[in-house]
Amino acid sequence: MISVLVYELDLRHRFEDAQRAMNGLMRDPRLNTSLACMFIGLMQGPATVTICGGMVDTMAGDHLKNDEKAAVATYLRHIPEAMVPTFTGVIVACSISGISISSFFVWMLPMALLTLLAIFLVYLHRVPRTVGETGRSKKECVRLLLRSLWSLLLAIVVIIVFSLPTWAVVAIVAAVNALVEKFSAQEVRDALVKGFDLKSLLGITMTYVFKDLLILGGVIDVLPTYFEHLPIPAFLVLVILYAFGTLVAGSSAAAAAFIPLAYTMIPDGGAFLLALLMSVSFASSQLSPTHICTAIISDYFGVTFFATVKKLLPLFLLTVLIACGYYMLLTAVF
Repeated sequence: MISVLVYELDLRHRFEDAQRAMNGLMRDPRLNTSLACMFIGLMQGPATVTICGGMVDTMAGDHLKNDEKAAVATYLRHIPEAMVPTFTGVIVACSISGISISSFFVWMLPMALLTLLAIFLVYLHRVPRTVGETGRSKKECVRLLLRSLWSLLLAIVVIIVFSLPTWAVVAIVAAVNALVEKFSAQEVRDALVKGFDLKSLLGITMTYVFKDLLILGGVIDVLPTYFEHLPIPAFLVLVILYAFGTLVAGSSAAAAAFIPLAYTMIPDGGAFLLALLMSVSFASSQLSPTHICTAIISDYFGVTFFATVKKLLPLFLLTVLIACGYYMLLTAVF
């Protein structure tokens, strides 16, 4: 259903309007798009990454290649998923570790900002900061922004506040949006056909099947035996384990398998250790063949999954390096 709503917004050029409004408000399209994608990331559902894809495409223009745009879009969209307690992975990790969600969230905020810095250093620095005059006042820009994205804002607020299923909320919002925008019967039909594309649905299904087969095959259970005797600090062993575990089986499975082990190896790790592991999990999941969003955004930009992964690798490496440095700094100071 999210794909249907995305198509509706695309049809009325709402993403372009929102981009112009944001540029009029803050005058930096890179920051505008980054914050907007993170906000959209609060709305759970794989297809939300295509919304971010549309915004990144408009912002980057010809300054980034399509595979680079795909990498930036999925990375930005998933930053909230590593720290916001409405996501299953965060709830599972905090529950298993015994770390309070509030404490974890506080220590993850600087890491979120550092992740934005990593994206800027690798890709977004190539996109010009300056934008032309919008010809609108700040008040007019706010109105244009709300008029462009009211449907998304409404869906996100309802989902978060009332904890309702994403598909149900988005279905209702998409129907209301079609009425407000005065869609013709043909436009509604096209939106439904686009939203329920058979190729995309089959790809999502096969990704979940592949992940379950890996878990059932016991791959994640044997990973510790390969890394536990490495002559490196314990936190680096956990970083490697968590990265491989997330690549193979996803973030929730990695949390269930390795967080108990992590606090056995480092009993006083506290929120700092959990922030490290969740940062590594976030970065690793973008490369995983079990992560459907990478496949979806690759298809959106017309590039292969492996082309996107290749562009994600520098972001992954820099994020893990920053996370390790952040953990070492916190443990040295506190």
